Amino acid sequence: MAAKPLRAADLPPDSSDQIPAEGKRETVIIRAGKLPEAPPHTLPDRYELEVAAASPLVTHPIMGCVDDQGRLFIGDAVGVNWNKAQLEKNPPNRILVLDDTDQDGVYDQSTVFADKMTFPQGAAWLDGSLYVCSPPGLWKLTDKDKDGVAEEREMIVSGFDYTGNAADVHGPKLHPNGRLYWCHGRKGHVAAGKDGKVVHEGKASGVWSCLPDGTDLQWHSLGCADNPTGLAFTAEGDILGTCNLYYSNPRGDTLMHWLYGGVYERADQMQAIAGLPRTMDVMPVIHNFGHVAVSGCAFGGWGSEHSKDDKLHLYVTHFNTQRLVRMELTASGATFKATENEFLKIKNPDVHLTDVIEDQDGSLLVLNTGGWFRIGCPSSLMAKPDMMGSVYRIRGPKTWKKLPESPAQAVDSDSLLLGLQSTNLQTRRRALEKVAHLDSPDIPHELLISVLASVSDAASEHAAILASSRALRLESDARNFLHQAVLRRDAALKISVAPLSPENQSRLATKEENFAAPEYLARVLKVADLCGVKDQAFHKLIIQSSIYPDAALFKTAMGIAARDPELVRAVIGELSEQIAVTDPTKLDQRSLDELNAKKRQTLASQVEVFLPALLSQIQAQELLTQMLVSNHDAFKQCALRILAGQTLGIIHESWIEPLKSQLVKTPTPLLLDAIKKLKSAHFDGVLQDLAANTHFPLSIRLKALDAVRNVKLTAELFEMITHVLTDATASPAARIQAANMISSVPMTKEQVLSVAPLLASVGPVELKSMLTLARKTKDPETGRKLALHLAANPAIGSQQESVYRTAFSDHAPEIFETLLHPAYEKATAAMESKKRQLGALADRVIQEGRIQEGKKHFELGKGTCIACHRVGAVGRALGPDLSKIGAIRTERDLLESILFPSNTLARDYEAHVIETRDGQSTLGVIRSHTAEGLLLMDVAGQEKTVAHDHILSDTTLMTSLMPMGLDATMPEQELLDLVAYLRSLK
Repeated sequence: MAAKPLRAADLPPDSSDQIPAEGKRETVIIRAGKLPEAPPHTLPDRYELEVAAASPLVTHPIMGCVDDQGRLFIGDAVGVNWNKAQLEKNPPNRILVLDDTDQDGVYDQSTVFADKMTFPQGAAWLDGSLYVCSPPGLWKLTDKDKDGVAEEREMIVSGFDYTGNAADVHGPKLHPNGRLYWCHGRKGHVAAGKDGKVVHEGKASGVWSCLPDGTDLQWHSLGCADNPTGLAFTAEGDILGTCNLYYSNPRGDTLMHWLYGGVYERADQMQAIAGLPRTMDVMPVIHNFGHVAVSGCAFGGWGSEHSKDDKLHLYVTHFNTQRLVRMELTASGATFKATENEFLKIKNPDVHLTDVIEDQDGSLLVLNTGGWFRIGCPSSLMAKPDMMGSVYRIRGPKTWKKLPESPAQAVDSDSLLLGLQSTNLQTRRRALEKVAHLDSPDIPHELLISVLASVSDAASEHAAILASSRALRLESDARNFLHQAVLRRDAALKISVAPLSPENQSRLATKEENFAAPEYLARVLKVADLCGVKDQAFHKLIIQSSIYPDAALFKTAMGIAARDPELVRAVIGELSEQIAVTDPTKLDQRSLDELNAKKRQTLASQVEVFLPALLSQIQAQELLTQMLVSNHDAFKQCALRILAGQTLGIIHESWIEPLKSQLVKTPTPLLLDAIKKLKSAHFDGVLQDLAANTHFPLSIRLKALDAVRNVKLTAELFEMITHVLTDATASPAARIQAANMISSVPMTKEQVLSVAPLLASVGPVELKSMLTLARKTKDPETGRKLALHLAANPAIGSQQESVYRTAFSDHAPEIFETLLHPAYEKATAAMESKKRQLGALADRVIQEGRIQEGKKHFELGKGTCIACHRVGAVGRALGPDLSKIGAIRTERDLLESILFPSNTLARDYEAHVIETRDGQSTLGVIRSHTAEGLLLMDVAGQEKTVAHDHILSDTTLMTSLMPMGLDATMPEQELLDLVAYLRSLK
């Protein structure tokens, strides 16, 4: 009998007697012989890569630091993938110290500085001791007798949970302010300092800090992401860092500006930040890398060779792509924007880069942990402990210098006031952060009020709200602040009244109309809420805001009200009364509808913001019933959108009949989405009949089948689904819905095999949905056939590699390794090659691009830009207007938009597939939403209005209408000219 194949998910964890031979070593090892050559790689001109350390001096380096003597300290793994219990029973890993005794840049001695560590990921040297993050906390290791081995070891901060998958503590790094900072993943924490006192308990991931003696432990930023990993500090003390899985759908790893006091959201993990003080619904993020598994990062002083401007250069390692990228950072409002440039690419899939460190001579040390790790987010499903790690060194021009360290600046009241009044947004944001840090800042209330009115970007807004709330230490101060802020708003609303007296005027040049803006009052309400103000005047402001026609103010007010049962009842009562007033039931009152139409739309929008978070409460359910039985579509559609957006499957008996009645009369896509979210069998009979009814469009029939709680997949329905995916005349919306059905309905092995060939030909959107076929069977041969067909799809590179690893994780690892991974690598190699050309092409645009020639190319239709874009009066406005594109896009940005159009899809220019009741479908861009319907511009450039009640479905395609490969339609010089012309448009 054949042995049952081993699935990746079933691979047993290594036991304590399975430490690989390569992981066992002596305390001190002296290098003998030459080091191996650097692996095949690409680097820009005048840069050199060499191996600075390899086995046996290192086994599997993780993260580390350089001390004041030039020694390299690294966390070194022995090559086992153990869980928490195993790691704690027999801590297998260690800290190594590497010495370069002859100062030639190559390490020749390795000493085990500290053994029996769980999972050391980072280090910082300070005053003769090494500080290391290794679960469950932060350690201080000291070598008293100077023999290279730490005799003293003390955990000075504790309580950070872990599982062994590396999404835990990383660091620390020494900040210019003298504090130690580190990261922790979303594993849960009961964080305690050296005295054992618990400072905070929760589930959030984030950034933490303490003094070097383990006291004054505090969180700097918290959030919902899976795993923050690396930190780096600007000369001014800004904290930047890498973060894995900040986004979840699709997965995205990010570069963060960790703003002090920031609470960073993620839609599917909001429970992790429940109860934390939030200033913003959405915190700003600098850059999304995609799912590449970012790791360490470091600033480098190598900018002068590449740029003559004030860009900062941050180097970031990618674990999964064998890349070290250089992020060019420039100021953007109060924070930064980033441009990603590939710097180093190693052409060996078993190399995994985990950290980058700037050495004393300005060169970069890059750590490669090798192939051992498999239970976090590696590109391989199989552990390869025989693939040893190494340390690389990148050298460059002799003019490069290590970035100087900037000491912390003392805070005095005069400089603080000047900072708060600065017109430089970063300077003002840093001053606000200092205010938030101080125990008793003496800041005039009118100055803080003016800052709240003058902020213009998310980072500034967060800092202003946090600083104001921290500056108001007493409840009386907070109430007085609120009173002054409201008076300032009331005065601003009365434009005709006399100006405020000089003593009450702003210290900032804040426009008076800013105080009248709803977003100003929203910020004031947030400050008062963070300060704990709960008096009658505050409650009155909240209730008034519940019927104020501004979405941002309403959302803020309702977010505050939702935490107070008394306010919830008051607001729901007010909304219900307003709905009743604008919703006449008698026919002779219809003439009043026009007067109330605008108010109904406003009320519906406000209810849609407020009600979803309260849907479990009976008052909210009754309000939803009131809207479902309303005479007006504004309220009905609002109710359906709320139901379609819920995630908890809440259902109320009074909703069933109104929904059934609508389903029989008018089965719209939104109604079907709402019914699907109810997860109730009450609708199954009607839905099954609807799915089988050939008089309805395919998209509606497929959605109906998708909404059935207990699907009866008859032969006819299965044939309908598969036919749609093979029918070249089927609409894109129908094909997407059919692919979604394939992913969701139960299927037999025979059915899976019958649709497997479709994996070779479906488009990228359908492909992602159909990958779940691999989860519908554990049969080895079926899994192999699915992979073979998938590997033949030209669109295999359209998804992230991790999507395929996850889809096939229940099958034997070799299916992914031998069939899918090579095909994916081949598909992405061409894409990567083209990406590497961007920087060089951008430089050539500056040097060789001819603006006047580019203008001629555009007007003659070269590259087909004119078909979708307009410059002045020339061209069509299907895509974004390019008349001033050069003011907001660099040469590199423009090239990326041409070479990779779907990577830089402009908001509000997504392609939509609109299906109508007459069976027609239109592909185009929505220009506007009007009372009559959607104003749509199709791919031919024709505008048409589609009435709302004629629309059966609206499917958004997250791919650009602009095709890839336009650069191949023109000679390279014409491309350079065209981009130079577009860059000149300012």
